[in-house]
Amino acid sequence: MSRLGRVCSLAVAQCLLIACGASKNSGAGPSDGSGSRDVGPLPPDPCVAAGTCAPGVWVNVTPADMPASVLRPTANVFGPGSIAADPTRPSDLYVGGSSAGLWKSSDYGYTWTRINDTLPDVPRGAVIAVAGTTPATIWAAGYNTIYKSVDGGMTFAQTPLSVSLYSLKVDPGDGTHLISGLHEADGVYESTDAGASWHAVDGTGFPAGGISWFPFFVDTGDAASTRRTWFAIAQNGASAIMTRDGGASWTIPTGLAGLQHAHGNAQIYQNGSTLFAAGSNGPDGQGVYRSTDLGATWSRADSGQWPEAVVWGTSKNVYAMYAWACASCDLGTQFEIAPQPGATWSTASVPAELVIGPNGVVVTSDGTRNVFVGLMWDQGLWRYIEP
Repeated sequence: MSRLGRVCSLAVAQCLLIACGASKNSGAGPSDGSGSRDVGPLPPDPCVAAGTCAPGVWVNVTPADMPASVLRPTANVFGPGSIAADPTRPSDLYVGGSSAGLWKSSDYGYTWTRINDTLPDVPRGAVIAVAGTTPATIWAAGYNTIYKSVDGGMTFAQTPLSVSLYSLKVDPGDGTHLISGLHEADGVYESTDAGASWHAVDGTGFPAGGISWFPFFVDTGDAASTRRTWFAIAQNGASAIMTRDGGASWTIPTGLAGLQHAHGNAQIYQNGSTLFAAGSNGPDGQGVYRSTDLGATWSRADSGQWPEAVVWGTSKNVYAMYAWACASCDLGTQFEIAPQPGATWSTASVPAELVIGPNGVVVTSDGTRNVFVGLMWDQGLWRYIEP
């Protein structure tokens, strides 16, 4: 198995699924979001290679030159945005969606550089998305607009929209196909032309009452059906739901009625046919829920002691943390770990100074170690090497 193949077997859907399904070619892929290419061997992670990373410890890697205006102790701030990974370049991560601008790491989140300062400050959700073209295609959600870069984030073109997108996800098999929920509004939207236009996909069975939906592609093992299979979860009502026909019809999976995400963040994890989602108000209360049949049936997997919001994992373990969009709030992280297959959970410690969980976590690997990079709301960027 190639290095890239090993990375694919470890990664969460939002990080590296496109790399897993991409075909190799010798030339550069198109820059409109429709293709990708083999980018060669993985560069080493500098601190893993030097043996200076302490496995199993969250370390603050917020760049010293990141504007203090988006971090504690500034009042009423919500951090530097959201985090996303380049699906064909495991070393390359991006953070954006705030007045701090767009930041890039090319060493698995160890160091960061601001590459663009023109993007607007927007409500934090999952407002950055990346397709693994060459150069990378990057989308950034704005107020009633979508920004798109075809040169790796150096410049952006703006397309006005009638809605404000909030939770961008890219189809793992087609970089021109995106889905998103709306900020503080009801509905899931889809684009099939690389973000140039969007339409609502609130077909039959779509439940009323939710806002700020987070939709996710579910990898079925087949590109055509993955394109149509989505899991979506809202806040403030409704229920977690699924569609297997691209939004023409929706159903509430067995064992998941009423599950809602925390204000401002949600992240699911998939390992083969097993899915994990987290939230509150589910049939068995709050916590991490697990499905072993691609989302058809669910049950709570952890103790339910914590509400939880963000779930991620590797071939070794599944992880969860709690947070919501709250400025200068010491909510705790409620860090939980479960060995695969994710049936038995226990709490884990974090540094005393880490007092809030993530907006989102990227999972990547340099081929030697799995690396997690979390954007911990107004506490900035933190990094963890899996033991």
